[in-house]
Amino acid sequence: DDFEIDDNSIKHNLILGTYFAFTTLSTVGFGDLYPKSNYERLFCALILLVGVGIFSVFLGDFTEIQEAYKAIKKDPDDF
Repeated sequence: DDFEIDDNSIKHNLILGTYFAFTTLSTVGFGDLYPKSNYERLFCALILLVGVGIFSVFLGDFTEIQEAYKAIKKDPDDF
């Protein structure tokens, strides 16, 4: 009720949700959009957990790519 989600278009709600997810997951948290009910808080907690999991997977892949690149560029005398 507070953000009038039922009165907004789907496009507007998608933009609001994306904005909220990015500001929350980046830990900026401007405070203009925040969960006000227990259901919203639960949903946001799930968003955070999924976001941290996805970030961990990407960070792991990035680390593997860096290690592979270092192995390719390693001098043969270093073995």
